Amino acid sequence: MNWLIRIGLFAVILTIGTAAALVAGETQGMAMADLSDAPVQVLTSSAQDHALYASVNGDSPAAGIYRSDDNGFTWQAVSAGPGVPLNALAVHPTQNQVLFAGSDGGPVVSTSNLWRSDDGGQTWRRFYLSLPANPDGLIPAVTTLATDPHQPEVLYVGTAGQGVYRFDVGADGQGYTLVGDVSLYNAQVKGLVIDPNSRVYALTNEGLFVNTGGDWDKLEALPEVAVSLAVAPSDAQILYAGTPSSGVYRSTDGGQSWESMSAGLDMAPGVALRVTALTVADENPEQVAVATAYGLGSQLAGGSIYQSLDGGAAWTKLGDTQEVVEKLSFNGGAVYAATGKGVTRYGQSSVENQPVIAVPELQPLLNPNGLQLAILLLTVVMAGLALVGRVEWLRRHVSI
Repeated sequence: MNWLIRIGLFAVILTIGTAAALVAGETQGMAMADLSDAPVQVLTSSAQDHALYASVNGDSPAAGIYRSDDNGFTWQAVSAGPGVPLNALAVHPTQNQVLFAGSDGGPVVSTSNLWRSDDGGQTWRRFYLSLPANPDGLIPAVTTLATDPHQPEVLYVGTAGQGVYRFDVGADGQGYTLVGDVSLYNAQVKGLVIDPNSRVYALTNEGLFVNTGGDWDKLEALPEVAVSLAVAPSDAQILYAGTPSSGVYRSTDGGQSWESMSAGLDMAPGVALRVTALTVADENPEQVAVATAYGLGSQLAGGSIYQSLDGGAAWTKLGDTQEVVEKLSFNGGAVYAATGKGVTRYGQSSVENQPVIAVPELQPLLNPNGLQLAILLLTVVMAGLALVGRVEWLRRHVSI
C-alpha cells in the first residue's frame, strides 16, 4: 500500500507540473501554432541561432508574426505584428532579436512603411525617418528588405517605383541614401540580394541589376528577365537565377555570363517552367534548392521542389507543391518553402533525430522557455521525492 501511495503521488505531481509548464508557455504570449494552412507572406531566418520567422497576413485569426526554434517543426505566435499587412521581413545579422519589416505606402502624413522590433517581434515601432514622398505626397510601398552580414548596421530597402534605399540602422534609420542615385528610380524592385563582397543585386520589372557603389549596371547576358535570384554566401562569383519560362541558370563570374542548369527539372514541351524561388546553402555553393511552377497562359500552377549538390548539374526532386512557392530557405539541413497556404519542410533536418512525442499536446515542451524549464525541474525533483522519499514528509509539506 505504501508503494501504491508513492506511485500515485508521483503521477499526480508529474501531471500537475507538466500542465503548469504548458500553461506558463501560453501565458507568455508564445502559444504553439501550426502554419501548414496559413497565408504566409514572408519567411526569413536569423544568422546567429537559425531561428525561422514568418509573417502571416490576411483576415484570419492566424495573422501575425511567428517564430520557430526547431527548424519549422513547431511554430510560436510571437505577436500580431505592427498592425498592418507586411510585404517584407528581415533579421539583423548580429542581433537576432532585432527585426525589420516593410509594408505598403500611402500619404506621407499618415503612413508608415518601415518598422523595427528589438524584442524578437513582440513589439514594433516606426522608423524615425520615413522614405521621401513623390510629387503627389505619397511614400512608396516597401517591397523587399535585405541586410548585409558584413555591414550589420546597413539595411537595404527596395520599393515599388522609387528604387533602392540604404538605411543606417545604427542611427535607428535616421540616415539614408538613394542607392545608385536615380539610375533605378522608376523600377519596381521585387527582390534584393547581397553578395559576400557587399555588392547589391536588384530584381526588377526591367531586369537584373547590380550595384558596386556607383550607378546600377544591368546584367544583360540572361536570355530572360530574372524572377528569382540567389548568391552563394561563400563565393561571390556564383549566382543562380530563375526565369519565367526556361528554368534556372548559373553564373560563375558574378553574372557576366550564364549557363542553363535546367536538365532534370521536369520541363514539359510547350509549357513554361518558372523558377519562383532559389536558395543556396551557407557553406556549400554547390548545394542549391529551387521551386518551380508551370505557366498556363496567365496563370501559374504549383510545380516541385528540387535540390542539387553539384551546382545544378543534377537535380533530386524533394517533393511536389500544389501552391506557388514565393520563398525558399535552407535551415538545419532541410529546405523550407513558403506559399499562400503555409510553410512546408522538404528533405532531412538535423532535429529529426529528436525523440518523437506521442502526445501532440506535449510538443511545445521540446523547446521550453526559462520559466517552463524551472517548472519542469521542480516537477522532476518533487516527483522523485514522492517515489523514493518519505511519504510522511510529502504529506506534511505538499498540498495536493
